[in-house]
Amino acid sequence: MSDLGISRPGDRQKLLWAGGTVFDRVLGPEHTQGGLALLDNTSVLGDATPLHLHRGEAEVFYLLEGSMRAWFGDEVLDLEAGGAIWLPAGVQHAIRTTSDTARTITITAPAGFADFVRDAGVAVDGDVPSTWEFDVGRIMSAAGQHAIEILGPPPA
Repeated sequence: MSDLGISRPGDRQKLLWAGGTVFDRVLGPEHTQGGLALLDNTSVLGDATPLHLHRGEAEVFYLLEGSMRAWFGDEVLDLEAGGAIWLPAGVQHAIRTTSDTARTITITAPAGFADFVRDAGVAVDGDVPSTWEFDVGRIMSAAGQHAIEILGPPPA
């Protein structure tokens, strides 16, 4: 059983990000021998990632609830609940929540993105506050340590 990676909701911290985004780091490299990461995140209307790329990780977005707009290179895609996107490593992209709320499962392989989320986010135990301050410098600092290149602000 020592090769199994087990994660239980009560054992995980929630991580606050910019806007109203909250990440639940479900599986990280410590659970998967570095093979993949699985994150469950909620966001609110207008929350957006900067334009960025992952130098060494492929990424999947599976939208469970709500809607989002995604930019990949020169392409723009509107995605509704039930839709999914796979991105190979090295593709510049950004996503923005276009519904009042959204819930997305993000999977990356290998698993380094989970550590980026941990290092850039603000951990909270218990209830998530309704508002919080977020230092964008945390994302910028953590990105360089996790082979993520921030290319610019979210597209308009």
